[in-house]
Amino acid sequence: MKKYFNRFPHAVRGITYATGNDFGFRTQVYLGLVVAFIVFAIYSPLSLFEFLFILLGWFLILITELQNSALEIALDQLHPELHDSIGRSKDMAAGAVLLAGLFLTIVLIALLLSRLI
Repeated sequence: MKKYFNRFPHAVRGITYATGNDFGFRTQVYLGLVVAFIVFAIYSPLSLFEFLFILLGWFLILITELQNSALEIALDQLHPELHDSIGRSKDMAAGAVLLAGLFLTIVLIALLLSRLI
């Protein structure tokens, strides 16, 4: 069990690094906070179910953005020159971020429509 707790500082260091140095991750954090503020201001109170779906969408974006950034850093270090396979790998990771963003957008639209109908 101690082995798992010893890994926790590495995870925190990774999130701290991404927040301080990765524009994409930092943008997603701040954008998520702004969207959350707007949603709470307009739709308050949210049910627990609605809140959890919004939180799930935001966390999916942050998780995929972290994976995308980590992949880009590793691939740029291993293969700095342009290569088709490297480009496709990066595009696929960026596609995962896009899909996570699409999920949150669908959740927010469904929430809006459920309040209007």
